[in-house]
Amino acid sequence: MTSRDFIRSEAENTDRIILYREGLFWKAYERSAFAVCTQIRPFKPTKKRLKVLDGGEIVSIGFPSASENRVLDGFERLETEPCKLVVATERPIDAKEFEAWKSSIATSRPRPERDKAEACGRDEGKTAPVPTFPTADKVVADENEAPAAEPSADGDPLDGLPAAVRYGEADFTLTQACELAARVKGFNLADSTPMECIFFISELKKLLRNR
Repeated sequence: MTSRDFIRSEAENTDRIILYREGLFWKAYERSAFAVCTQIRPFKPTKKRLKVLDGGEIVSIGFPSASENRVLDGFERLETEPCKLVVATERPIDAKEFEAWKSSIATSRPRPERDKAEACGRDEGKTAPVPTFPTADKVVADENEAPAAEPSADGDPLDGLPAAVRYGEADFTLTQACELAARVKGFNLADSTPMECIFFISELKKLLRNR
């Protein structure tokens, strides 16, 4: 869904909280966000001005999906889908109260273009530097790990990696590593509060411990 879709779905909402699954979080927008903050918990909302809304603003809140049952305890679930959850509010959502609440929230400032460029690993007029990795000898010297395997005659792409990695002694399989990478990629850092980021790191640590 797009920001316009969220705005449309919330325009006439008076009695429900609509949550959308985004990565490891449930997020609510507009009136649903207001209902969460006033009827469940006072999460810190985020308000942004977007070009796709012709300069209009949208407000949202989020909380870790792992805390879903604790946060929504006692609320009637009307719809349950993998990426969408709808619960009934305890009392009707007052449109005027919502508008007053939204107006009281400071609009988040967009990042300067230079900051965005540096965050992506590049500067104006320059391409991103190619990352370099330590050689097997440096890994052995610095980390006291197993020595690197001998290079093969046919140009094995794993040449130069520590023996523990080459022979399957690493902590993760490729599938598990890709799964974790997908979770990190799916996390919306720009729209998340510091507390949401902390919860996200906590969830990743739990996943790592369970491997």
